[in-house]
Parts: sequence; structure tokens; C-alpha cells
Amino acid sequence: MIFLKIWNYFLGYLVIRVDGLSLEKFINLCVSRGVKLWGIKRINYTSLTANISIKDFKSLPPIVRIVRCKVKIKEKRGFPFLAYRFRHRKMLIAGMLIFLVILYILSSIIWVVEVEGAQKVDEEVIYKLLEQKGVKAGVYKGKLNLWDIENQLLIELPGLSWVSIELKGTKAIVRVVEGVKPPKLIDTSTPCNIVASKDGIIHQPIVMEGELVVEVGDTVRKGQLLVSGIIEHQDTQIVRYVHARANIWARTWYEGKGQADFSSVLKTRTGRKITHKVLETKNWQINIDTPDIPFDEYEVEEKRQPLLGGDGDKGLAWVIRDYYEVKRSSGRDIDRIAKEKASEEAMENALKNIPNGAKIIDKKFKYDIIKDIGYKAIVYVEVLEDIAEQIELSVN
Repeated sequence: MIFLKIWNYFLGYLVIRVDGLSLEKFINLCVSRGVKLWGIKRINYTSLTANISIKDFKSLPPIVRIVRCKVKIKEKRGFPFLAYRFRHRKMLIAGMLIFLVILYILSSIIWVVEVEGAQKVDEEVIYKLLEQKGVKAGVYKGKLNLWDIENQLLIELPGLSWVSIELKGTKAIVRVVEGVKPPKLIDTSTPCNIVASKDGIIHQPIVMEGELVVEVGDTVRKGQLLVSGIIEHQDTQIVRYVHARANIWARTWYEGKGQADFSSVLKTRTGRKITHKVLETKNWQINIDTPDIPFDEYEVEEKRQPLLGGDGDKGLAWVIRDYYEVKRSSGRDIDRIAKEKASEEAMENALKNIPNGAKIIDKKFKYDIIKDIGYKAIVYVEVLEDIAEQIELSVN
């Protein structure tokens, strides 16, 4: 997208206004004849504005005659028009050309690498491996084989089940999904029992093979026998050993704790954000994208990526600063926000322990207020999950 904007600016383009009763027909004819329009904005029922290249503008007269509309040039934008305006100032034009080349080069390089989705796998390990594979600040995007790098990450990090690398502008976003360690599988020809993998209350047992020894509503402890692989026929007294198979859905509970201090919620973020991107060293900086900050109060988060193997604090670095608008909380809001923040942290900590596939059916919060400090929260989460675990059966 950045490259396209730079290219259009370099070649020059026009902003046109089209007036007529058949604007849809005008657009359709442009598309069918290969005339490219972009940035189309409808002003009213009979008027619109759009951007068009200088070359395509010359192809409009036949379309205008068919549609019977009026086309007027509103603005002329881009380097050719700017160069004509400053045709007697050659050094300025040369400087602008150099700037455009530098801008193109900078937009073709990765400046920021972000990893999303890593919880159990250490992010630092992922960053180091990405750097070994060439995904790091200062690397030309065109030389990266993303598909190959994704596969190498999956091979070298067995804790990941899926990896996706997306190049978004000058940022490489690495999204990962961590794998769930599968339970130990026992050969189907080997007799086995099924025991409880954790404490719980039996909700719905589904037995495919074996003899169920618990009932709905029973409380079971970890390691307790649920389905026996030993089946004894009362009539013949014959004992048969089978490979027990079942899904034993049970109600289980998880706990999470959180805390929020009043001091941490005196100011809350509104959701509005401004981002600055700069190249800087200890003594100077180049502003690449630094819009004005319209906020009265804000918080700043900074990310630094050292370039050319230098020290990020003293050498050349790519710096991204996020400015988050904040507002001061009133007395009642401070109490409410602190309580909500403690609840969210408690729930996040509980979710870390709940396995994939489990269904949350209830949750209860308990709060303790710490005088003049903040809130503590504990959440008890009730879930439905399969607690069946196969244990090999010894047959003498």
C-alpha cells in the first residue's frame, strides 16, 4: 500500500469531480475499459470525486460522451506537478527525489517484529530463532521466504502447532498457536482401565468399551477408577480384559487471583492512540511519521529496535512510541474500575489453567478490599471437561 501511494505520487495523478445522473454507469465503463479510479467519494446523488492517473484521464472523453456527464479537474497532485512548479530550483527537486528514494528503501525494510499468542513458549526463544532465520529489524522484506521460515519454526519449536508471519507495512507480525500436549496413548490391543485425571463430579459418562463403575453425580478423586477394563460375566464366570474407552464429562473447578491498586486506576485509557515512528541515535533523530498529539493527558509506551547491530540506547535504532489518551477517574469510578481490573486479572489467571475443549458453565467472584490500597479478587470457575485418563492394566 505504501509503495502504491509512493508510485502514484511519483507519476502524478489528478483529483477529478464528476457531475451527472449516471455516475454508476460512468464507474462501470471506466472499469470495463481499464481506466483506474481510486479514492472515490460520493458528494451527493449527482456528484462524486475520484483520483485518476494522468494517462487514464486522457481516456475519459469517450466515456464522458456516452454517459453525458461533466468532468472537472479539482487538484493536480504528485511529483511532476511539484517539479514543474519548482522547475527553476533544481537542488530542491534533487533533494525531493533523494527523499523519495530513501522513503521507498525504508518502507521495504522490516523495522519492528512482534510475536502474538505465545504464553507457555518463551517469547525470547521465538525472537532469537526468528533473528537466526532473518526476520529482524533492518532486513529487506523481499528476500524473506515466509513459508519456509514458518515451517522451520514449527520443526524447531515443538511447543507450537501453528505459525503465521504477516508483513504489515514495516512490521512483521508473527502469530503463533501453542500445541496442547496429547495424553499418553495406549495400544488398542493392550488392556487398560480409565481413571480420573483430576477431582470432579460426574456429569455425563459416555462409555465405548469397558464397565462403568461410577454414576452421574458421584464425586471422584484424581486417580480413582471410572471405567474398568476387567469384565466378568456372572453366568459363565469368564473374565475378559478389554481396552477401556470412554469420555467421562465431569464438573471441575479452577481458581484465579487478581489484585488492582487504587493508584493504578487514577487515570484510565480512553482507547484513543497516536503512534510516532522515528529513526534516532543519542544525538539526533529523523521523524518518519510523527502526527500531532491532540491529547491533554497521555501515557507513553516505547519499543526500540537496534539497527545495524548497534546498541539500542546509543546507536541507530528504530523507535515506535504509542501515546495513549488517559482521563482522570472520579472517586466512585476509582472504586469500580479497581474492582473490575482485579476481576479481569483473576479471570485471566484462571483461564491459563483451563484446558482447551472445556466448557465454562459458571463463575463466582469473591472480593476483599485492602484499606486505602485496592481490591483483591478470587474467581472460582466451574467447567465441564473430559477427565478420562487411560492406565495400562497389568494382566498376570
